[in-house]
Amino acid sequence: MPELNPIPTSRYYLEFNGLEEKMIASVGEFSFEGKTTGHEKPLASTKGGKTLWQSTSAGFTDNPDFSVETYLAEGDMDWYNWMKATMPKSEGGEGKWKESRKDGTLTVYNSMDEVVMQWKITNAWIKSYSISDLTADGSEFVKETFEIVCEDVQRTS
Repeated sequence: MPELNPIPTSRYYLEFNGLEEKMIASVGEFSFEGKTTGHEKPLASTKGGKTLWQSTSAGFTDNPDFSVETYLAEGDMDWYNWMKATMPKSEGGEGKWKESRKDGTLTVYNSMDEVVMQWKITNAWIKSYSISDLTADGSEFVKETFEIVCEDVQRTS
């Protein structure tokens, strides 16, 4: 039986082209769901009344997505500027969606600082943006949250 070595959730690094060494508070779960076709109704009935069914993979229902929570740091607008670059000009962005998509990597480490898992993220862009609540009696650091959509996520290790 293999040795059980749990992996801590607090040991990770996320980077995208041009967005390295950022203070990442959290990475939300990757979410993508396959869709199927052909399972909605039977294809045929055969001798003896046997019903034939077929279910086939039909890709993803939506592109893979996940959220990234970063700490807001004075003067650092890199994540926000990436979002603005991909937004249409009609919405106040730069309208450079295609050329502003980024590739990235999410790396997870064990407690001995060894890479134990890694995902390659392809053609990502920011779908939504929010900042944490600001309150007069607050004691937390301000965070920005970005929902990232990408064309593909592949686990490489």
